[in-house]
Amino acid sequence: MTDVRQMKAKVEAAIKRADPKTMTDTFYDRASDRLFVTIVKGSRKISVALRGKDFGNGGSEKLDHAIADGLRRLQQTPIG
Repeated sequence: MTDVRQMKAKVEAAIKRADPKTMTDTFYDRASDRLFVTIVKGSRKISVALRGKDFGNGGSEKLDHAIADGLRRLQQTPIG
């Protein structure tokens, strides 16, 4: 069983470490074992989906890469 609170804490900490001015919202879907993360900065918003196995052994590299990719996409999202 995946510890959802720990997954959320890891994701939110990684996002705040990368860009402290962002806000996040998370939703965990047990059926698909995915954590859906919405990242908001100003009027820009994107979503990232992470699998439960991304948090396993050695998963921090995958997690950091997914967050960095999401924040990069957030910067490229048009305002409005």
